[in-house]
Amino acid sequence: MSSLRVKPGQRLTMLDWHTNSHLISSNAERQRWGSHCTRQEARGLRYETSNKSKWDEQDTCTRLSDRIDEVTKWKDSLLKCLDDVDTEIKALSIVKESTEKALAATSLPLDVAIECLMLREGRRGNDLVRDPVEAELHKEVEVIDRARKVLQQKVSQAIEQLW
Repeated sequence: MSSLRVKPGQRLTMLDWHTNSHLISSNAERQRWGSHCTRQEARGLRYETSNKSKWDEQDTCTRLSDRIDEVTKWKDSLLKCLDDVDTEIKALSIVKESTEKALAATSLPLDVAIECLMLREGRRGNDLVRDPVEAELHKEVEVIDRARKVLQQKVSQAIEQLW
């Protein structure tokens, strides 16, 4: 028959086997414990990160909402100012036009007063006199000139404001 063949090599004793087995078991236990600690730390970090992210998101949403409200308020304020400015521009244009009409309306009385003064200057001899009528004509020309200057100044100011 055939004989039992034995592998050549070193044979361990039971004590060596138990020691080796205990070493493998304790190494596995240490690695399992390390893995458990790492998982727990990761879970805690994950919860902490999730909690911080939620609070940061809440804070950001609140600040964005506040900013949107502020921008909306400023936009409404600017739109109201724009409407007010448009109203003022229209009113100023109307006043400017009426002032220009008033300025144009002073031309005829001024021309008439100047023509009267020129006709009086054309007199000869005894007819060439200084009387209250001539003084009133000079006053009228002065008043009309001053009024025209004021009106022209107001028209110029209105034009500057409109541009």
